[in-house]
Amino acid sequence: MSALPVSIMYTQDGVLLQRIRGYLHSRSAVRHVSDPAEVEMLLQQHHDTLLFMDLRAADCLALLPNLIKGFPDIVIIALGSARSDPGLRAAEAGVYAIESGDVDRLRLQTLFDQAQSHLRLLQENRVLKETLQRPASPAVPSRENIAPSLYHFSSAFRRFDNIGIMLESIVEGVASCARVSRVAVFSITPAELYRFRAGIKCMEETRSLEFKKTHPFVQWLQIHAHSISRSMLRHIESMEERLLLEKMLDLAGAEAILPLFGRERLNGWLCIGRSSSGAPFEQRDIEELTLLAEQVSVTIENSLLHESIAIQKALAENLLQAIPVGIIAAGADGAIRWFNSGAETLLHVTAADLIGRPIEKLSSYIASLLNRCMAGEKAVGPVEWTEPRTHRGLSIQIRRLQQNGQCMGAMAVLNDLTEERILREKQNNLERATFWNELATAISHEVRNPLVAISTFSQLLPERYGDEEFRTQFRDLTTQEVARLNGMIDQLDAYANPPTLRFAPLSTGELIKTALFKARNGDAVPKEVGVEVESGLPSIEGDIDVLADSISRLLHNAFTAVEGVAQPKVSLKAFAGEIGTGRSAVIIEVCDNGTGIPADQHEKVFSPFCTTKARGVGLGLPIVRRTMIDHGGLVAIDSGATGTVVRLSLPALDGGEGGAA
Repeated sequence: MSALPVSIMYTQDGVLLQRIRGYLHSRSAVRHVSDPAEVEMLLQQHHDTLLFMDLRAADCLALLPNLIKGFPDIVIIALGSARSDPGLRAAEAGVYAIESGDVDRLRLQTLFDQAQSHLRLLQENRVLKETLQRPASPAVPSRENIAPSLYHFSSAFRRFDNIGIMLESIVEGVASCARVSRVAVFSITPAELYRFRAGIKCMEETRSLEFKKTHPFVQWLQIHAHSISRSMLRHIESMEERLLLEKMLDLAGAEAILPLFGRERLNGWLCIGRSSSGAPFEQRDIEELTLLAEQVSVTIENSLLHESIAIQKALAENLLQAIPVGIIAAGADGAIRWFNSGAETLLHVTAADLIGRPIEKLSSYIASLLNRCMAGEKAVGPVEWTEPRTHRGLSIQIRRLQQNGQCMGAMAVLNDLTEERILREKQNNLERATFWNELATAISHEVRNPLVAISTFSQLLPERYGDEEFRTQFRDLTTQEVARLNGMIDQLDAYANPPTLRFAPLSTGELIKTALFKARNGDAVPKEVGVEVESGLPSIEGDIDVLADSISRLLHNAFTAVEGVAQPKVSLKAFAGEIGTGRSAVIIEVCDNGTGIPADQHEKVFSPFCTTKARGVGLGLPIVRRTMIDHGGLVAIDSGATGTVVRLSLPALDGGEGGAA
């Protein structure tokens, strides 16, 4: 039920009902009744309401006089032709208005607003009349105390496992203790709605009620936090509040409504009907019923908590069962507490055979990992293991379960590596095939050119052997091409057989000097390189020869890139920076103002045998990248039409050093 006022419509025409509901959907909750016998029953529940009567409906004209006489506080709008015989008879009976069934939206909404204002005036007049003409209270039979029966009420509070059954037990217990014929319980749901949850002899209309937390009645209970009874309505000064509470009592068919408060919120309310003897409730009865409601409130609070925990548990269990990995959990006592369906599939063991039993019954290897983890050893990362029963390759990850620093057990997460290994093998085969194809292409290109030159000179040698100049050219060419072939073989060897690294602390200045010497190949006339080394740089740890060789390779690439540039410029910079988040590092940059790397080669530059040079194998940058990985560093390239910057990031050691190269 929303905060909108309730209207009743008597008709057997579904199209008319749908039209009226559509026109008034933002103004009223229209309740439909098609059986004449149910009209009066519904009006008993809604004393002050607006009633739409379809003049074409069966027995409509027969009902009108009885309704106007028996329910003077309702407002009736007849739907039909005002000049027809039924319309004239309805006007004679004293309906509020007669309107055509084809009335337009705006006209009906205006008429509804006017009828609501008239209805509100009737309600206020009735309340004032009751206040001024209140008769002397008649003598009523006394009621027995409710309190002695509370001892027998405790049996209603035993079914926390099923909130529906428990609430039914509560209403039965309340009816027995309070000796009333009607009881209803409304409680909050996980959707934050207050709904009817259980009841005895409740009207169907009551069972369909629901309230949002913003409903005026819910807010009234939260503000005032006390019980409501019909006898106390006359003490409420606010006409609006009095009509609201009276309406709620009518909707529930109740004599009293008792709020059910938990520790932090309104959990619901208890609706109590008339006593079995017909005697009205006195102040003493309300006080005793309030005590009873407090017990009900505690029970509902506990049941709602139990229901919430049960829902969370069910969700967690379903989630763990649905996860496509194996999960095994063991308690601190070493017994298996959880074994999901994924673990059953991977290990070919059923959970029923293992739950509650020692981990060793499953696997001594898994038991060893879990027990060591519970003993405080560092959590084991993914380790690969072949399960002996199924010979299936698995990865196992162990995590310690703890709360407030206390070990609660350990958990093992199992993943099937079969598909991963198949995909990995396919990928390795593809990479190997690609590698050998590229290697064959590179070698074929690099070897053919020297061999063609040597072959050509060799063919001419018998004819021109006596030509000293020719012999000199042949010697120089052969030496040059053989040196080129040896260089290619050296690169292949360096890539295929990386040197054993000898890590040691080293200064950035010393590394820069060594790299420059290697790049210049010891020439007496060095190539011009602008060097900028920031002072106070921290030391780094690494193999100075291997690192210097990588920087030297980058410098050679830079020298090649600036060939043919009008004003060539190659620089080498070193400065402090960061690698990752918060880790200090030494950054080394090799810069040139050459033509840059072609855009289509940016993503391939670290692949073996990828080169932009006319002559070269394309292993320099892959070797540099591997060196950075071995030293825990990073390599990045920023290249464009104005030049290229290759940035090396190496983790720094504590401390600093001064000086420059």
